[in-house]
Amino acid sequence: MILHHCMKRGAVSLAGSLLTSLVLAQPAGDAALAERLASLQTLRAAAAQTPLTHEQLQSLCRGLDGARWCEGFIAAFLEMHQVPLDCLPRTDMAPFMHGQVWEMTLDWLSRQPRDERFTVLQSLNGAFAEQTRCPMGGVVFQFGGLTPYTAAEMEELRRCRDMLPLEDVAPVYPPQALRENLQGWVQLQFTVTDAGGVRDIQVVDADPPTVFDQAALDAARHLQFRVCTRDGVARETPNVQHVFRFAPNVP
Repeated sequence: MILHHCMKRGAVSLAGSLLTSLVLAQPAGDAALAERLASLQTLRAAAAQTPLTHEQLQSLCRGLDGARWCEGFIAAFLEMHQVPLDCLPRTDMAPFMHGQVWEMTLDWLSRQPRDERFTVLQSLNGAFAEQTRCPMGGVVFQFGGLTPYTAAEMEELRRCRDMLPLEDVAPVYPPQALRENLQGWVQLQFTVTDAGGVRDIQVVDADPPTVFDQAALDAARHLQFRVCTRDGVARETPNVQHVFRFAPNVP
């Protein structure tokens, strides 16, 4: 309870200082100023743990002010709950430190009734409570105290976080791309099944767009992974990402 109170006081203080500095620094009547003031008012409400709409939560961490506030709040949340960094979703595209935690939170929010409001803390707790990529619900969040990870559990978390295929699969180079000497990459996301195969494959990003998508999708169907386990039971692992790179052979 004390930690929650300290988080709230610190978050309100940060949002308030941002709001004060903005009022002093910007000329009155500026449209951009009005928009930023509205954003900071939302941050202040979030810091006070006021329930917010879906739209307010979805836009909360955007912009420099929002990213700064969210970065500090999420870092305090992770520290308060003693969440090991190895247990966090992995991405190199988050817009701020621990931004992947907020992406996970927004994914949770998208499955909640649109007319319900949530505080930032409720949203984070909800997202972490249903986390399945590692045993957060069964290990970290225990009522009546925290249960530390064993060495074996930490090793399993690290392995499941990395999720490297057992063998490399070389995609078939599209003939036209090869003739035109094109190169690029495709980033995929999928679920690793409890048998080690993959399903629900989708393209997350690609450069150039569409050129190598189908070749990457076809290759991904042949990927095999070592299965992640929890309490000795094989589990599916969602949101695994893999990048296929395409470069023509240079003679």
